Amino acid sequence: MRVLLTGSAVPPPPDGAWPGRDVVPAAAGPSLADVASWWSAHGAVDTVPLAASGPAFLDALAPVAPEVLAGVVPGPGGAEVPVAVRRRASSPHEGVQARTVVVDASQVPATGEAVVVDADGTPTTVPARSSTAVGHLLALAVDAARAGSDPGRVVLATGGSTSHDAGFGALLALAGEPSASEVAPARLADVVRAARAALGGTHLVAAVASDVPLLGLHGASATLDARGVDPLVAQHLERALGAVAHDVAAAADRADAAGPGEHGIVGRDLLAGATAGRRLAALPGAGSGGGLGFAVAALGGRLVPALRVVADDVGLDARLADADVVVVLADELGAHELGEGTVREVAGRAARHALPVVVVARAVVAGRREQAAAGLSGAYAWGDGDPRDLVERVARTWSRG
Repeated sequence: MRVLLTGSAVPPPPDGAWPGRDVVPAAAGPSLADVASWWSAHGAVDTVPLAASGPAFLDALAPVAPEVLAGVVPGPGGAEVPVAVRRRASSPHEGVQARTVVVDASQVPATGEAVVVDADGTPTTVPARSSTAVGHLLALAVDAARAGSDPGRVVLATGGSTSHDAGFGALLALAGEPSASEVAPARLADVVRAARAALGGTHLVAAVASDVPLLGLHGASATLDARGVDPLVAQHLERALGAVAHDVAAAADRADAAGPGEHGIVGRDLLAGATAGRRLAALPGAGSGGGLGFAVAALGGRLVPALRVVADDVGLDARLADADVVVVLADELGAHELGEGTVREVAGRAARHALPVVVVARAVVAGRREQAAAGLSGAYAWGDGDPRDLVERVARTWSRG
């Protein structure tokens, strides 16, 4: 039996970090290597790590992007922040050969000044939230992706970003503007054009960890409530993002109206028409990474689910064609995994190969009807028991002969 194994028992981190509030989840169960070793007595195991954000995103792409380039970007107070990117040699994407550079926004901290807001009579500090360092990281990646006259492709994993400014700082950094205070709204169209020109035709992709929009009841700021951020602070941030979205969208409209070429959208247009900018904030994934997805869209880039990016680049479909069964490791089989997690991404692809999909998790909260709708053939939870015992039992159940 040939088994394709993927997933993770680590609880998925939230899309977008918040200083002082987020803790990197500790491993709650076995690793992929553990499960592979336990299953190996019953069949050949092909392990395919997938991840939506953070260092694990870069690690998952290591097999196809083995070259690691180190550099530094300006961080808080001008201090140098060490960063690393992964580079893949020229490969076909969207019908063209392009060298790909992959970067992770979680490597760089948010910059700028903290502000104090009145939270129902209590002064509350909102930490620095500018994405300026991400802009410098993108500039470094653009240079690394360029090969002669070929501008290449840059993939930015947004989900681990600690910024929360709709990517405004990143736009300013790419455009060479020193600070937001020195840019009047009337000049924003020039800023957008300059930032696009800095990309030099690069095919820019935001690998978004979730489909959260920028604004609204399910937007980037609304999700902060679940992380203990004061609702009044979240409302303050919502208003700030709304103002940025309005101004940048209007600037994007004016920049688009200039037509193609030096002042037009670089790469592939995300939306057609001169009114595209007004819809950027509502795009699924625009709120990823505190709004970095929105900035990428304003630059003319594409928003693609991060798990899909990794799955496509590592050739998951071809590897599924060689498998007899798919096993997905998870922390909890519930709304996240079935909605936008690894289970959904893998099960959808496995269905095209008529492959059974089995989930092994710490907990299973999804009912049988939900599991069937997702295309799952079985789901097993180790709960308070020994995960090794469960995996070996499931392996015996699904092995042939």
